[in-house]
Amino acid sequence: MTEETSRSCDSGFGFGLAKRLDSLGFTVFAGCLLADSGGKGSKKLRAECSSRLSTVQIDVTDDGQVQAAVRQVKGRLPKGSKCLYALVNNAGVWQPGEIEWVSMAAYRRVMEVNAFGTVRVTKAFLPLIRRAKGRVVNITSEAGLHSPPTISPYHMSKSAAEFFSDTLRHEMYKWGVKVVIVEPGSFGQATDIALPAVYNRLVENLRNNMEEAVKEDYGMEYFDFKMEQMRSGINSKAQGKDPTPAIDAMVDAVTLTTPAHRYLVGSSFEDYINKIWLGYFPTQWTDYTERPEKESDPKPAMLQKNI
Repeated sequence: MTEETSRSCDSGFGFGLAKRLDSLGFTVFAGCLLADSGGKGSKKLRAECSSRLSTVQIDVTDDGQVQAAVRQVKGRLPKGSKCLYALVNNAGVWQPGEIEWVSMAAYRRVMEVNAFGTVRVTKAFLPLIRRAKGRVVNITSEAGLHSPPTISPYHMSKSAAEFFSDTLRHEMYKWGVKVVIVEPGSFGQATDIALPAVYNRLVENLRNNMEEAVKEDYGMEYFDFKMEQMRSGINSKAQGKDPTPAIDAMVDAVTLTTPAHRYLVGSSFEDYINKIWLGYFPTQWTDYTERPEKESDPKPAMLQKNI
């Protein structure tokens, strides 16, 4: 996997959580995609945190790296300890674009990190967690609760992670293991998941890999408009810049004796109203709010011909 595709504690929520838990006195194993290749995030964690924190190389899509991470954590556990108190699954990627524009390879990439990566890492570390009667904390998203246009791979993957977590919670109950879901809302500017360089690369990949018939029917004017519309949404004030509310919820999920099953975290009051509670309204109403097209907006090329 490349640097822009999947990060755990290299940046964003994972980076902030690792620092916070270290400051609270925990022994922290911070899984980083670039721990062994000089990544800035892993270097910064080692420089700014105590000796209780160590970085661990992990690509959540790579079975070999995940198993190596388990062995590394076992080897670094405090003397006499054979268990792990908490696992936090945080790695995530996304892919913009309407369904017909997105390749199957792109769908698989997102699912491999956001859904199967969560399953892979959880299964690998569960024996250590069970022995501690510890907990698994999965960072999903409000995106797992409803889906607007032009971002289906991400929403599919987060919904899958939600249901995996629900099943895991039921199955781990007999072992005394808690499973907690944290569902951040609009925190696009607080993470590196949608950096301009990453977004531009994803858009170019869409453009270059779109089937010719699809490209002809939609037209590049409509494609460019929708991609710029999404870029504006990512950079809007509605996208929170401060990750603190999400990190606070993650800390509660790890540290509270009786954590909630779910922490639904908005970046602002408007975020709660406009996005997070959509799942509680009738589909006819939410469909209307999730389709913001104006009469003056560009239409797909084939539809323009039929007007």
